[in-house]
Amino acid sequence: MRSHSITEGITRRSVLGAALSAGAATATAGGLTGCGVSRRRDELFFGFHGDTVSIGVFQEIVRLYRRKYPRRRISYTYADSFGFFQRLPLMFRAGTAPDVMIVAESWVSGLSQLGGYADLTSFMRADGLTEDLWVPGSLNPARIGGEVLCLPLIVYPKGIAYNRTLLAKRGLPIPQPGWRERDFVETAAAVASGDDRVWGIPSSFGIFPYDVATVHGGLPFSVASRTMTATDERMVSAVELISDLIHKHRAMPTGAQSQYAVNFTSGIFGMDLFPGYALTALRQQIGTRFEWGVVPYPEEWVGTYQNNNVAIFDGSQRKEEAWHFVTFLSTDPDAQRLLKPIGTPALATSAAEWQRDLAPEDRELPWDQMIQGMAGQLVAYQGGIYNKVWDVLGQKVQAVQHHAVPVREALDEVQERGTEILRA
Repeated sequence: MRSHSITEGITRRSVLGAALSAGAATATAGGLTGCGVSRRRDELFFGFHGDTVSIGVFQEIVRLYRRKYPRRRISYTYADSFGFFQRLPLMFRAGTAPDVMIVAESWVSGLSQLGGYADLTSFMRADGLTEDLWVPGSLNPARIGGEVLCLPLIVYPKGIAYNRTLLAKRGLPIPQPGWRERDFVETAAAVASGDDRVWGIPSSFGIFPYDVATVHGGLPFSVASRTMTATDERMVSAVELISDLIHKHRAMPTGAQSQYAVNFTSGIFGMDLFPGYALTALRQQIGTRFEWGVVPYPEEWVGTYQNNNVAIFDGSQRKEEAWHFVTFLSTDPDAQRLLKPIGTPALATSAAEWQRDLAPEDRELPWDQMIQGMAGQLVAYQGGIYNKVWDVLGQKVQAVQHHAVPVREALDEVQERGTEILRA
């Protein structure tokens, strides 16, 4: 699930919300015909999605698999991310889902309640696969209800992008690893202190309630106990951070200030959230207009875990074949190497190789610290009634942003309304 904070396009989070609310009304249960190669009864069936670059990558991986294992038969289908996810719930119910499919971390939690994903625990145990094979936190999205529902493919390390040119103009020091939240706030406020209409950070920082909630390690509810935790102090401090950036420090425009509805690449913001997948887009869109860099999150921050995974359809009649292909995607160095254009490979050895192969200006970014930081990041559990709770939180965060509603008052209402939702 990608954020709009730096680059534009359909986010995996917006895909999840739209598909869960509208998928049953608009999707067809017949599968993804017309979106790729047709399904054949005598072959393993692989489903993937994405932009033209991602689709090309997965097609090349299928070709590699066929070369390495010529006796194994595999066909595939693909679609844009919205179209793929929109059809997935009904394909689960109809038994027509691909044997193997690519799923974002939010899709795992969002659709796990439908029972469409196979538990991979016994397969992992039989093959001796352990979590340390991949970069830290890679199985965080997979562990739901005591099961392991997917294996990792690529990950998206996160940090804070900063406009080196703008900071120098303000006479501000460059953020360094180990900085604290107070340094982040002071930098954002100082950037916005001039009279030339620049800002510390875009309003998109507070758009997604998932990112707001997890800043200090909080979530608005506990899935395990099915209770609300919106008034937890970690939630309160996170929303207060957003409120202070807007109303106290004037460092972040509100969403209502449409004249500032642009992103970090515009050059008028000192900092922004940096998801690893945005690297290429940043280089292309910024060019030589200003110098920029990346620093790990402030020490107090936790954040939301994001990655892409591969799962097996629980209704598949070819689970052993599917597992062979899944482990190929997730653990074969050659397959992982092909994934480099669309993310950081999840296999630890491949991630290290990926860093070494980056252009010099990209290699110097703090990838090691950002990757290590993923170990403690939270997966924003989505799906079913929990989406309604996220909607309520999003509305109240916007009320704090646009109308300066007191934070505790807003979260008290989230707690109350969320409790009613979870009891229904």
